[in-house]
Amino acid sequence: MSNNCKIVVADPSPITLIGLSYMIKELPDFEVVLKSTDMHTVMTRIHLSNPDILIVNPQMIDYSKRMMLRDYFRDLPKMKIIALMSIYYENPLLKQYDGVIEINDNLQRIKSTLQHVMHTVRNQTDEADSPMLSEREKEVLVCLSKGLKNNDIAEALNISVHTVITHRKNIIRKTGIKSVAALTVYAILNNLIEEKDIL
Repeated sequence: MSNNCKIVVADPSPITLIGLSYMIKELPDFEVVLKSTDMHTVMTRIHLSNPDILIVNPQMIDYSKRMMLRDYFRDLPKMKIIALMSIYYENPLLKQYDGVIEINDNLQRIKSTLQHVMHTVRNQTDEADSPMLSEREKEVLVCLSKGLKNNDIAEALNISVHTVITHRKNIIRKTGIKSVAALTVYAILNNLIEEKDIL
């Protein structure tokens, strides 16, 4: 029996659906067990697949119910959910997801996102509401302190620019600090970076 991470992919575009499924097929340790352009099909068949990850375009969820994503899958509490982004969504919506894959992500970024999501434990209270910075947020903060821009941080951490922006917003909300200079001082005081490392 395969020990691969089982993935369900849902997107309204057949081209995107087939393309992403093909890319995932290239990755060891991951396999697509169900793919559909129809959310009703996903909802009726997902329990048979018992996936580890659901990759879903938020457009597949009825607009009035998009903020209640977790309620859809309450009986699959261990399943991670990744947003497949073809357009921009606000952070409150994306907080429900364990990760984000953007439509233009390359294979390496997709692999990195899948691996990161599989090794991240989602707290019931939602990590984004915690006052403590996550490990990834600390990495982004260190990069900011070194003077890196969003694109450079995305490249350095192998994540999307959108994910960098989301982490930056979470850092500002959790620390209450908005300026990069003040965030740099915060990083030094919390032993995340040394003064000699600042450009």
